[in-house]
This record gives sequence, structure tokens and C-alpha cells, in this order.
Amino acid sequence: MQLALSTTERPPTRGLRLPPVVPEFNALTYRLFTAVWGLVFLLAIAGPLIGFYQRYTEPANNSQLLLGSRAGFAVSPRDATLVRFTVGPQADAAGVRPGDRIVAIYGIAMPRSMPMNEEALAAHASDPAYITMGNLLYASGESDVPITVRDPDGHIRDVTVTTGEQHIDAGAKALGISPKLLSFIDLLQVIFYPFLLWAAWLLHRRNSRDIVSSLLSLAVLVSIAAEQPSSVFLAGIGIPRPVNVAMYDVGNILLLTGILLFPHGNLSWRVVALIALLPLLMFLHGQVYQAYFVCFMIIGVLAMIRRLRQTESSEQRQQIRWALFGISTYAAFRCIYIACDYFKWSTDSFGHQLLVEMAAGISFALAVLFLQLGLLVALLRYRLYDAEIVIGRSVNFAVITLGVAAVFAAAGDALKQIVYNYSGNSNNEGPIIFAAALATIMVNPIQERVERWSEKRFQKNLFLLRNDLPQSVRDMRETATLAEMLEEILAQIDRGVRAVRAAIIVNGSVLTARGLGTDEVEAWRASVFAQDYKHDICEASDRLFPIRVPLVPSSDEEEPIGYLLVGPRPDGSIPSHAEQTAIKEVSEDIARAIRTVIKREARETEIADLIAENARRIGALEALLGAGRTAGRRSSGTA
Repeated sequence: MQLALSTTERPPTRGLRLPPVVPEFNALTYRLFTAVWGLVFLLAIAGPLIGFYQRYTEPANNSQLLLGSRAGFAVSPRDATLVRFTVGPQADAAGVRPGDRIVAIYGIAMPRSMPMNEEALAAHASDPAYITMGNLLYASGESDVPITVRDPDGHIRDVTVTTGEQHIDAGAKALGISPKLLSFIDLLQVIFYPFLLWAAWLLHRRNSRDIVSSLLSLAVLVSIAAEQPSSVFLAGIGIPRPVNVAMYDVGNILLLTGILLFPHGNLSWRVVALIALLPLLMFLHGQVYQAYFVCFMIIGVLAMIRRLRQTESSEQRQQIRWALFGISTYAAFRCIYIACDYFKWSTDSFGHQLLVEMAAGISFALAVLFLQLGLLVALLRYRLYDAEIVIGRSVNFAVITLGVAAVFAAAGDALKQIVYNYSGNSNNEGPIIFAAALATIMVNPIQERVERWSEKRFQKNLFLLRNDLPQSVRDMRETATLAEMLEEILAQIDRGVRAVRAAIIVNGSVLTARGLGTDEVEAWRASVFAQDYKHDICEASDRLFPIRVPLVPSSDEEEPIGYLLVGPRPDGSIPSHAEQTAIKEVSEDIARAIRTVIKREARETEIADLIAENARRIGALEALLGAGRTAGRRSSGTA
């Protein structure tokens, strides 16, 4: 009789199976990837340098910063017929005013709304209105152009503007900015390129066979090679614009692929499907491109949060925290960049738009910088255990800044309204001054509250060390033995700063050690690193015990009763300054508890000895009394 197989005994189904992780490079693929990586690395160095030099030596073309500034005024790509503000004195002298709407150029009527972007120009390539407007906004050389404008009140007038670079140069000089410096206002991210190149080098060379590290390294290099000022170099050597744009898209695809595979390249059909959708970026443009990119960033963050909750490995959890910090900071600065890039077309003056342009450039550079910093630390596995401190301080800065700004804005608006209600004057500067003073006063209270909340939320181990350890030693000093209390102290120290080893020396003797034997501590005391440990609290070159905290029971006493020795963390880094400060803060409580337990045990030993001596004496007396009674009975029996 044939029996059916149980569900646990079914033969394995055949089909395509994914490996658990992305395989590392073999010899051939490693050579090929390294060759490509080396070429892109050279391009990421040469491209920005040559492009920057070309930008410096070529005649200034600063009018590209502001659409319309070649005619002496600024317009928006959303509607090129509306004058936002004038640039330089010539257009103003010619009669152009902010808020004017261009209704005709050379007598050719303009539409009511006229977007000027790549899509609109392609769709209206043969439209006389677009051709004429394009000549006004983009044509090189100087020429007099008659235009007809209508002001907000409906009055129509004819004016003549002269096109050229002189308008934006004059506007820059009026703000105290050199026209040559203005040429590089959109290249502020270049100042971070040295760090990014160094990060890319480390990611590839330190983890040369690791797919995730190598992909992220290549993503950085491709992005640098595709953006300004390298794109100027690419155009100069004949690289078509679509190829340049494709390089930029490839950089983003590699970045998102590395994030989806982070940290160890774990594969699943879901991850493969998401990676397969990334090449669609090469066919998208504008806001749709940005939205698609941001969606995948959100998916990457959610995937990391899921891995963070599922993993039990302390090291991998720290890696994911660093990566989340980098991606979150990248997203925040990238949002600022997108907002600046969007709102710059709504500014009402040349100076304001320049400030927004600078903010956009710096925000974009900081976004990439923090992203690479987080991924670099996570993948190199060094300073992993500083993640909570860095995240906490970043949150502190953001919350404190928002809090102070909210106090300033709320107080200023409230006082302005009060002054207006009583006097009808809304131009008084008193409310602003008072609001600034109030915000300054509130900085310290806000900072203290935010730091307490942040430490409890993001640095829980350190919070428990500061708050629980003193209470624990106060409780244990009345009941526990010295050995039990010292063992608990080292356990909480290790948990608080994640040290791999620790020891306590009291009255010149090694009483307890954790993570190594007491004989190893004694051997360390004879080494060169321990010669000055009574004076140097932190010795970074000592890999066994870089932190040595004296245990002083009271601030009135100068001589310590012992020393707390703390080793490095699992990644080899020494505890941070904040962790060292926390250990110092609890050292006095530890020293007092040790002194109390030593005295208590000495007293208990003395009492026990006294009790034992009294018991011996009582026993001797009882023996004498017993012998006397026995002798008495014998004498009475004889009689």
C-alpha cells in the first residue's frame, strides 16, 4: 500500500532560487569592477577640477542664475511673462517695474501664461511668441529689444531693454558681491568633494570584495562626475547632454540599490523586484523624478527599520542606526534643497534669490555629505557605538533651533499685534527686540529639557548608567559583599558604554575584572601604558584600558582609594567624551559605596571575630564548670 507523504516530507519544489546574499566579487568581476571604478574615480577628480578651471577662465555667464536677468529683470520658469523684480539699475531706469506683465515683444503678442521649461520649449518650438521670448531670455550678445508691458493697474506702456551680462554684474556689485564670485555661487558643494572622494576610496578599498560598499562607492563617484562643474568638462569634450543626464541617473540608481541591499546584501524576491524598478528613473523628469526617487528612499528607510527590529546582533543594529541617521539627514537636507529650488522663483529681490540659491547648494552638499558619513561608518564598522550620541545631538540641535525660532516668532507676532491694537503702529521695532531677548533667555531652559529628553530617548544605556548605577550602589552597600557589588558595577559600566573589558583596583589590589583575568590586569600594570595611569584619565594609544577613572570618595579628599579601568568597545574605538563624562559623574558614588562596604565588612569581620572569641570563652567557661561539677560528684560519691 502506498502512503501519501506528509507535509513535512514533501520533496523540495524545483525552481529558481535566490542566494541568501549577493555573492562577493570573484577574481574576474572584481578586476572588471575595479577597472570601471578606477576610470570613474579619475573622472570624479579631473572633471570637477577642469570644469572649475574652465568656469574660472571663460567669460562670465552669470545671467544663467536668474531667468530673464539678461534683459535686466527676473522671471519665473512657470510664467516668463511676469516680471518678479528688476536686476541692476538699467531696466529700472528704462521703466520696467516688479509686477509688470510682458504682453508683447517686437510687437508679437505673448500668451497670458508662458512657462519656459524644456517641455514647453519642445512643444512650442515653432511658435513665434516662444521664439521671441527665447531670444530675449537666452540669446547671447547685446541688443536693444522693444517690449510692451502692462502694470498691475492695467496700464500699458512700451519700454526698450538692452540685453547683456551687465545687468546681473551691476546687481552683484550693488550687493557687494564680485561678479567673478557670482560665477561659482552654484558650486558650493565642491568644498565637500575631498571628503566624498576619500569616503568613496575607503568604501571600495577597505571592503573591496563587498558588493554593497562598492556600489555605494561607485554611486558617489558617478554623481560627482555627472554634476556641475564636471558637466562643463563633459560638454567641452563632446559628451552629449543625454549621456550626462544618464550618468546622473545611474548614480542615483546605484545609491538606491546599495540602500536596499544594506548592510550585508541580503536578497529576497521583494528586494530584486524593487531593484528592477529603479532603471525607470532614466525615463522620468522633473517633479515625477523627484517623487519616484523619494518614494524609494522611504522604502529603503522602512526596510532598514524592519531589519533593525528583527536583528539581534548588536553590531548590525548599530550599523543600521548609522545608516538610518545618514539617510534621514540626507532626506531632511534634500527636502530643504527641493524647497529652496522651488521657492527661489517666488523671491522678491536679487539678494533674496542669491541667498536661497546658496542655501540650496549647501543643503544639497550637506545631504550627500551626511549620507556618506552614515554609510561610511556603518560599513567600515568603526565608531559604530557613537550612533546614539550623534543622533541625539542632531535631534537636540534641530529641536532647540525650532523651539527658539517658535518662541521668537510667537512673541514677535503677539507683541506686534498688541502694539498695533493700542497704537495702530505696526512698524515699531520694539516687539522684535523684545522677542529676540526672550528667545535668548529661553535657550538654556529649552536646551536642558531637550537634552534630558534626548538622552533618555536616544542614549538609554548612558541614561541608565547616570541614574541607575548610583542608586544601585547605594542599595547594595548595605547588604551586598564587596565582590558582589564590584561585579554589578562592572556589569552596568559595560552595559552603559559597551566596553569589552573592565577592572577595578582598590588599595593597590586588583579586586575584580570583567572580560579578562586579574593576572592580565596585573601584567598590564607593569606595562609602559600603565606607568601614568594615575594621571592620564584617557590614553587613546592604550588598547587594553584606554579609560582610567580615579575613585575619590569625596571632593574634600585628594587621594583616590582605587581606579576604575575601562576598555574599548567591540569595534576597537574608545568610549566617547560623553560616556567618559558619565563615568566620571558616577565615580564618586562608586568610591563612597566601596569605602562604605570595606568599612562595613571590616566591622562585620570584627564583630564576627568578637562573637567567635566570646563563644570560645563561653565554651571554655562551660567546660570548666562542667569539669567542676564532675569532680564534685566524684568527691561526694567517695564520702
